[in-house]
Amino acid sequence: MALNLDMSFFSVICDLGNCFYIPETDLADMNLARIIEDLQAGQLERVQAVLEFNPAEGWCNDVTDTVLAAAFPEPEEDAAAENWSDYRGERLNARQTGVSARVAA
Repeated sequence: MALNLDMSFFSVICDLGNCFYIPETDLADMNLARIIEDLQAGQLERVQAVLEFNPAEGWCNDVTDTVLAAAFPEPEEDAAAENWSDYRGERLNARQTGVSARVAA
């Protein structure tokens, strides 16, 4: 089986209370449909961010608002401009999370 890294993967960052963590997910399950299913089923709790990334192209986007809105749609009449993501106000870098990172320009 060949590994294709030129596609979008989705990862969730959750809050454990005293630290952030990324729930273990099989590579085949790192897709948008599965993340939405897990959110709706309550498998993912205290979500701080949902990241979409493409390793081959080298980009990553915070898609928290979009994913949570898809998982928990609000009726049109009650749709308020609410920011679902607690993560946007507090950006973390690799050093703060304890991850060693190398960045190439």
